[in-house]
Amino acid sequence: MDRDGVRKAIEANMRAGNKTIDDLRVQADPFFGWRIAVVSRDFNGLDRAERRRVALKGLEDLPIQWLDLLTPEEQKSAGKLPIELEVEDLPLWAEALARGPRPEEPTFLSDTEADLDPPLVGTFYSVRGGVGRTTALAYTALCLASRARRSVLCVDMDLEAPGLPSFFGKEEGIPAGQGLLSVLLALDQGESPDIAQHVIRLTDAYELYCLPAGRIDADYARRLRLVDPEAWYREEGNPLQSLMEGLKGLPFKPDVVLIDARTGLTPLSAPLLFDLSDIAVVVFFPHPQAYTGTAALVRAITRARSRRTVEGRRLAPEPRFVVSPVPERYMEEYRRKAEDRLREWLSDSRLTRNLEDSIHLIPYREALASSDSILTSDEHTLSLFQPIADWFESLLPPEPKGELIGDKVTILESLKFSPGIAETQQDFSETFVKTYVFEQAMSPDKLLVLGRKGTGKTALFRWILEGARKPAAVIMCPEKLRGQYRWVPSRTVFSKVAEGLPAGECRWRDFWTVYTPLALARSGIPECSRVGLPQPLNELLSSPGLVNSEEIYLDALRRALRLPDAGLSGWMWLHSLDSAAERDVFLLFDGLDAAWGTAEERNAALEGLMGFILERSPELRRLKFKVLLRKDIWGRLRFQNKSHLDAQSVTLLWHDDKIDYARTVLKQALRSDRFRNLVEKRLGYFPPEFDWAPEEFVRGVWNLLVGERMKGVHSGFTLNWVWNRLADGSGDHSPRALFQLFSAATQWEMKEQKGTPYLRSILRPRALESSLGEVSEKALQALWEEFPQLEPLADRLKSLQQSHTDPGALKKDDPLTQLGLEVGLIAEYGTTEAGTRYRVPDLYLHALGMTRRGPR
Repeated sequence: MDRDGVRKAIEANMRAGNKTIDDLRVQADPFFGWRIAVVSRDFNGLDRAERRRVALKGLEDLPIQWLDLLTPEEQKSAGKLPIELEVEDLPLWAEALARGPRPEEPTFLSDTEADLDPPLVGTFYSVRGGVGRTTALAYTALCLASRARRSVLCVDMDLEAPGLPSFFGKEEGIPAGQGLLSVLLALDQGESPDIAQHVIRLTDAYELYCLPAGRIDADYARRLRLVDPEAWYREEGNPLQSLMEGLKGLPFKPDVVLIDARTGLTPLSAPLLFDLSDIAVVVFFPHPQAYTGTAALVRAITRARSRRTVEGRRLAPEPRFVVSPVPERYMEEYRRKAEDRLREWLSDSRLTRNLEDSIHLIPYREALASSDSILTSDEHTLSLFQPIADWFESLLPPEPKGELIGDKVTILESLKFSPGIAETQQDFSETFVKTYVFEQAMSPDKLLVLGRKGTGKTALFRWILEGARKPAAVIMCPEKLRGQYRWVPSRTVFSKVAEGLPAGECRWRDFWTVYTPLALARSGIPECSRVGLPQPLNELLSSPGLVNSEEIYLDALRRALRLPDAGLSGWMWLHSLDSAAERDVFLLFDGLDAAWGTAEERNAALEGLMGFILERSPELRRLKFKVLLRKDIWGRLRFQNKSHLDAQSVTLLWHDDKIDYARTVLKQALRSDRFRNLVEKRLGYFPPEFDWAPEEFVRGVWNLLVGERMKGVHSGFTLNWVWNRLADGSGDHSPRALFQLFSAATQWEMKEQKGTPYLRSILRPRALESSLGEVSEKALQALWEEFPQLEPLADRLKSLQQSHTDPGALKKDDPLTQLGLEVGLIAEYGTTEAGTRYRVPDLYLHALGMTRRGPR
């Protein structure tokens, strides 16, 4: 018979006996049988045997562990009644560890967009001692209070071995009778203690407080025996839950409550983890001694449901993992060990998808272990624990910084992000960001500008022509821009020219020597257009309609190149143009990767171009070569004195400066007058030159656009999330991917805003995560266009399904593996005796159908 059956039988018995039911409780005993309480005013005048015959008729064989048959008056003095709940919902060790997988996925606080009803509660727990649990809690509290300016209350629930105040140098000042133990026992007796009288302030510098366990003495030890959490969860008036309600009424209104829980399977630790916590911080060291207990704990946490309810759903405690203390020289090794174990323990949970974000390692430091008070810690030590504080900060509502964005929909509709290529981008000169590396690339001394596809080579090409308005002649350009520069030969013309050239670098050198002055003369530089062609080139290349017909153009180029002294004539012409130039003029070469039919033709032509530049550029006074080239193509070229050009090159990289990276997309957003007006209103000003605006202003604009912090297991700042997710395996970033992300996120937000309004930022942080898959598909497609030979490696990665490979899954000496490393499709993750491990960056995971996991 189940609980409903027992209840209905008792109700039927009471009706048959004409007895009123004032209260009825039926609770399954955790081990065997039932706990029953029946309260009826009609029990007056009946002894216990008579009451039992009435209420339990037909239930004589029912195993009953606890039975109360009371009148309302008797109930007042009898103590608390059992509460009705399902045994499997009890947040106690036996029930939690026995609980199987639930049919539904857990919902965490980070899955919701509702604002948190403070305080946010986190419990720090470890199965075994000696792993720095209390240290981690104390430093996390200090980070939140000192850096994030949050109001933080630390609660010492390690009642058997208290000591949390000592980390702040405050243990000696606790008087007898003060502390958590006294509060809990008072609440258990139905009293309403003033919790504020038991709280101590840890420092005057920040809003940092502690509710100590109490002062250890004989009376403390006597009263400790009265603590019975299991009984509290079976009866009315739960002191732990009453305590958490009472903390909301403290004068300083804590934003965060951090609970230090007792090590091991102590009765009090279970409800702290499974019922009271929004975040359960599990501290462990990946050693076999801790594996079994920690594995059971982790599974129990994911299957628990806490008392926190948001949007009608009971939430699960959100697990986070601190690995401590780790020998500093073995940090990566122990990270891999911890991740491998956690993936095994969480195999039935979606948490494995982003496990890297849920783990933090603390290195062993002697100064850390021997410190008398964390309040004297330096910033470097504090930074070791900042990622843990970020877990909490990401779930807290942002500090109020003005009213909600009421005209969000109109601002959304006005945003325009160009997700395409620089060749077709509209309003280009208004959105180009003049970063430091681009300033370097603009220098006349840098003949060669290298970069991956999408890093901004063509953006620089257009900026020189349209934005900076430098005197420049287009010698080569991307195919999509040929309509503006008709003298640039098409791929067809180049292929047929190549057919007429003898093999070798020298003939291509002659081609560039003839073609470069031809393009310069037709480029619109006034003083150059007036220079006449030397004979015999004049007869072949001077016709105004030369470039209107590919056949005529091709025939003229071929005939010119057949001349015995074509190279010398071309050089004389170029030298005359240089002499006529009244100012420095850039000779721009872009689109060199796609101008030829085959890689062999391309490499031969480019080797000839480089030979020509090396030979002739030192003799030119005003003409400055500026060649924009894919870095991988540059690496494959072979010609004499290549190192001379290495010294005159600059590489467009987005390795370090995430603020400049953010500027590139923010400048596009600021084309919207409505968004710009919002920025000026909220931030109080707008600098005259956004490209050089201070970092604080750039972050302020970013936060208005997409919010400051992510939610979910991707804790931390949105800017860091974007920077990490859009990095390739080499740590490089493409502005194109950033534009694509924000374009997709804007479209996603416009649809989502109709059903679920969100007014804290123009784009909610979740829009970024929801749009990353689309960006991943485009990024991988762009990689295939550059390197189609990588397809077999991609197929191999898809078959692995996980972002981190087993040792030896990819062969280190395989040319495809080496190419994958070179272009950032994969990155080395570590080496073991079994071989090298690799990881696939987040940028490509979705497109490859892979999950963000590693091998067991």
